[in-house]
Amino acid sequence: MTPAHPTLPIAGPRRTRRELRRRLGAHRGRLAAALLTLLSGTAVTLATPAILGGIVDAVTEQSGRGRLTALGVALLLVAATGAALAHAGGRMLVTVVQDVLAALREDVFETAIHLPVATLESSDSSDVVSRVTRDVEAISEAASDVLPDITNAGFTIGLSLVGLAVLDPRLALAGLVCLPIHILATRQFLARSHVVYGDIRRLESARGQSVIEAVHGAETIRTYRTQDLHLGELSGRGELAIERQRDGVKLRNRFTGLLNAAEFIGLAAVLLCGYALLGSGAITLGAATAAALYFHRLFGPVGALLGSLDDVQRATVGLARLVGITDLGRDREEGDGRGGADGRRETGGRNDTDGPHETDGPARAPYRPEIEVKGVSFSYDGTRPALSDVFLRVPAGSSLALVGASGSGKTTLARLIAGLGEPSQGRITVGDGIAPTGRYLVTQEVHLFGGTLADNLRLARPTATDDELRDALREVGADWALGPESGLDTVLGPGGTLLDDGSVQHLALARVLLADPPVAVLDEATAESGPQARNLLRAALERVTRDRTSVIVAHRLEQARAADRVVVLARGRVAEQGTHSELLARQGEYAALWHAYTATAPPS
Repeated sequence: MTPAHPTLPIAGPRRTRRELRRRLGAHRGRLAAALLTLLSGTAVTLATPAILGGIVDAVTEQSGRGRLTALGVALLLVAATGAALAHAGGRMLVTVVQDVLAALREDVFETAIHLPVATLESSDSSDVVSRVTRDVEAISEAASDVLPDITNAGFTIGLSLVGLAVLDPRLALAGLVCLPIHILATRQFLARSHVVYGDIRRLESARGQSVIEAVHGAETIRTYRTQDLHLGELSGRGELAIERQRDGVKLRNRFTGLLNAAEFIGLAAVLLCGYALLGSGAITLGAATAAALYFHRLFGPVGALLGSLDDVQRATVGLARLVGITDLGRDREEGDGRGGADGRRETGGRNDTDGPHETDGPARAPYRPEIEVKGVSFSYDGTRPALSDVFLRVPAGSSLALVGASGSGKTTLARLIAGLGEPSQGRITVGDGIAPTGRYLVTQEVHLFGGTLADNLRLARPTATDDELRDALREVGADWALGPESGLDTVLGPGGTLLDDGSVQHLALARVLLADPPVAVLDEATAESGPQARNLLRAALERVTRDRTSVIVAHRLEQARAADRVVVLARGRVAEQGTHSELLARQGEYAALWHAYTATAPPS
């Protein structure tokens, strides 16, 4: 079985309630108007049982047709007015809550995309996906379908008990016989449901992670014939999730059964009390009828109120998971001002006085900072080091190639230099404090967004003109994007033109020219290219690294030969560093890699 990943934080109940109050408080005026409208609608319908009781008395007393007609018209008016107010108040309430939820969703997404890579990679990738999809969906459903019903139910219960008390306080006391059963059922449900639903979400997330890992690693799974192992893991996680879901169903069924029992016991008590009071002449037949109708009127609201606890608990669990994400963003913002300790990165920004840009084609960075890595160590899980005490220096405007076997720490070091994460120990200094936004990372896993070719390029510079986009494509040798059958308006992705890996990497390198960062970090940026595109991408890579400080994770050793300096990593440590010629002359690890590579590499 794959070891469990640490999960992202989940806010506690008190923190969740405080955050909910804060967000609703920002709309307190609209919220108060919605609740007042709902209360007015419920108060109007409170007259319905009393009017029906009046009709019963009118019939038994053989009153005239005029009184019955008046009572009938009043009944219709009450029903129409109550329905209109309930509908209007419900819509107002849903609008307020959906606005709150929309803001929360945006905050969660904003936080998630800005979290350090190490934070996301330390947990299941499906954990984040589950929170911004299933958890948001659970809250949205509760807000749209359940919350108006709960509010109406609460008002109806309170006002109906008032109506019973007005008829005769003894009728209200009789109805309260069912209260202990309601309390018992609710306490039992709440005591276990929060834990059960939290477990269900975590187990579903783990099951989703198994699917994601199997899909992403399908080729490796087939190669090593471990299909049965992965199917067994998926089956095991699925069975755990289903078993916990079964516990949830049992919990809901028990809860519903107790609610039904309480309703029948309460109704029986009210009918017996009404019969006794009617026999003693304390109330009329119409009043006894109204009392029964008042209590029967509670069946729906009480069932809705207590039955909705199921949906409310799921929404509460989802809200706690979302608040856990936003709190990570708050912690990150508060930590931006910290400095002077191990594991920090000096930050700052480059201003417009750093030098003029060239005017022909995409602007080139006039500022070429130096990069220093000083005693950097890093661990993804806090126990196994991915990097250990790394020292290196990249002179201003030069290029450095990182070489090493898989798992040697090349990608980890490149991402730290690019600003996607913080060292566990040590410091990375870029010039006079270039912020991470002044560094640009291109990896072998380049994402192509749905939209036009121009849209994908303008991710790097939204204000770029069409001519600047074409110049960037031309400079990286992407002539295929400038032909008569293509162009900047070509729609890419599903439903449009599908690009091969080499073409997508061409676009990624063109983005670097448009973004014009002073530092470029290229993590095997041409690794996925085929033999036909290899030479084109090699020339594009040389153009991208020109006039800027660059760090290249060398997938092919000819990239290391073209770099100004080479660092060989082994098991997270610097094994060798120097120029290509110096390292060959030492006849060490790099020389062995080079001779092995050139003996098997096809002629270029």
